[in-house]
Amino acid sequence: MTNGTEKKSGKLSLLLIFFTVFIDLIGFGIIIPLLPTFAEKFGAGGFEVGLLLMSYSLMQFIFTPFWGRLSDKVGRRPILLVSLAASGVGYLIWGFAGSLTMLFVSRIVAGIGNANLAVAQAYIADVTTVENRAKGMGVVGAAFGLGFVLVPAIGGACAAHHFSLAGYVAAGFSFLDLLLTLFFLPEPERRTQAGHERFVLEPNFYWQTLGDRKLRAPLSIFFISTFAFALMETTLVLLTEHQFHFDAAANGWMFAFIGFVMVFMQGGMIGRLSKRFGEKKLIAAGSLLVALGLLLTPLTNSVAVLYSALALLALGSGMTTPSNQSILSKLAAGDQVGGVMGVGQSLSTLGRILGPLAGGAAFQYLGMASPYMVGAATMLVAFAVSLLLPNAEALNRSLGEAVKQSKSSANSV
Repeated sequence: MTNGTEKKSGKLSLLLIFFTVFIDLIGFGIIIPLLPTFAEKFGAGGFEVGLLLMSYSLMQFIFTPFWGRLSDKVGRRPILLVSLAASGVGYLIWGFAGSLTMLFVSRIVAGIGNANLAVAQAYIADVTTVENRAKGMGVVGAAFGLGFVLVPAIGGACAAHHFSLAGYVAAGFSFLDLLLTLFFLPEPERRTQAGHERFVLEPNFYWQTLGDRKLRAPLSIFFISTFAFALMETTLVLLTEHQFHFDAAANGWMFAFIGFVMVFMQGGMIGRLSKRFGEKKLIAAGSLLVALGLLLTPLTNSVAVLYSALALLALGSGMTTPSNQSILSKLAAGDQVGGVMGVGQSLSTLGRILGPLAGGAAFQYLGMASPYMVGAATMLVAFAVSLLLPNAEALNRSLGEAVKQSKSSANSV
C-alpha cells in the first residue's frame, strides 16, 4: 500500500513540475510576439525592443544558477514558490503597464521568476531513480513541446482582445501553479543533507563548476545544442515565408507539428530508449539527427521534405536534451545538483541570447541557408563532445560516490 501511495505522490510531483515548466514557456511565448508592438505604443524603437528582449534572458542567465544553488540549501519547494510568485507579479506588471519603464520592470521581474528551470530539474533528480532519470527529465522537454503546440493559439486569442490580457493570463497561470505547489508538492527527501551546507554562490562556484573536468562535456552540450536550436527557431519563419510562402496560420501549424514530435519523444519514448541504449548513445544519435534535420531544412522546395527535416530535428532534440540533463544531474555532487543544473541552464540561456543574434546576421548577410549550415556544423561538434561523456557504468559509479559524499558531509555535521 505504501509503494502505491509513493508512486501516486511521485506522479503528482512530476505533474506539478511539468506544469511549472509549461507555465514558464506559456508566459514567455504569449508575450514575446506581442512585445514589439506593445513597446512601440510607449515610444520604443528597435533598440529599446532589443533591450526589452535581452533583459528577460539576462535575468535568467544571472538568476538560474542562483535559484538552483539556493535550492540546494533551503529546499526545492520554497524556491519554486518564491519564483512562481515573482513570475506572477512580473506578468501582472505587464498587464497594468502604462509606460515603457513598467514594461522593463515587468520583463526583469518575470525573468527572475522564470529562472527556476534548474530547480525543477534538480527536483526531478531528487525524486527519480538512476534508471528513470532521463524519463523524468523528459517531463521538462514535454512541457516545452506542449508549449509549442498551445502558445500560438493562446497568444493569438490574447492579441485579438488587448495586449494587457496576455499579462493577466500568464499571471493567472503562475498564481494557479503557486497554489498547487503550495498545497500538493512535497519537499524531496533526498535533498535534506544539503541543508547542513553553508550557502555558497560566489563567482568561485561558477568557475569551479565550469572547470570540473567531468562536467565540461555535458555543460558544453547544453550551450551548443541550445545555440543550434535558436539559430533555427529565429529564422525558420523567415525561411518559410521566402521559400514556401507560408502565412501566419501555416507557420503556426508548423511549430505545432514540432511541438507534437517533441512531446512524443520526451513525453513517452525517452524513458524506454534510455533504459535500452543509455544516455550517452542517445545524445550522440540525437546530435546527428538534429544536424541532419538542420542540413535538410533549407535545401528543399517540398513541404513534405521540410516537415520530414523538422521531424528529424525535433526527434533529435527530444533525445539529446533530457539525456544530457540526466547525465549532468548524475555527475554533479549530491549537495550541488541544483547549482550545477543552474550553471547548465545559464549556459543554455547564453545560447538563446547568442543564437538569435548569429542566426539573424547570417540569414541577412550570408544567405537563407547559412544559419542551418552553421547549426548543423555545431551539432557535429556536439556529437564529437558526446563521445567524451561517461558510459552508464561510470555514471552509476559517480552517482554512488556523490551519495556517499553527501552522507559523509551530513554525518560530520
